Amino acid sequence: MKFQSKKKLLEAIEREHEIFVDLVESLPSRSYATAAVWGDGWTVKDLCAHLTEWEQMFLRWYRDGREGREPDLPAAGYKWNETPRLNQAIWKKHRNESWRTVRAEFDASYREILTLARELEETEILTPGFFPWTKKVPLMTYLAANTSSHYRTATKFIKRWLRTGPTPS
Repeated sequence: MKFQSKKKLLEAIEREHEIFVDLVESLPSRSYATAAVWGDGWTVKDLCAHLTEWEQMFLRWYRDGREGREPDLPAAGYKWNETPRLNQAIWKKHRNESWRTVRAEFDASYREILTLARELEETEILTPGFFPWTKKVPLMTYLAANTSSHYRTATKFIKRWLRTGPTPS
């Protein structure tokens, strides 16, 4: 999604995050561990861990780029066409974490990425190639993909799962 201003991007990040969180919090807690929300047996907890991991990847890309290093995009050992394999690795990494841990990390990560987005200048967000590591695209492309767009997609997955009649574990 392309945004014409920092304000619109921030509004989308906050709105889509709130919609996602409200949906998750409306679920009975026993459903957080119910499989088949998305992917190969993913749960709501897995989906939250996935969102957190991608936010953290963006933050690493940004920090690496600011410090003059070339970020590993999307992650060390992975190419963009290998994101299904990367997502599987993320799932395995967080699979056995508790809901409490995943939720705390999700909330902390959101605060961190939102703080950065608020601190950035509009030109830093919207100017294509402002940061050399983004090549010819604006930082907004990476930021929106790992926040507002990702929250919206996760919300759709949960809503679709709810329509199919989930059976809590």
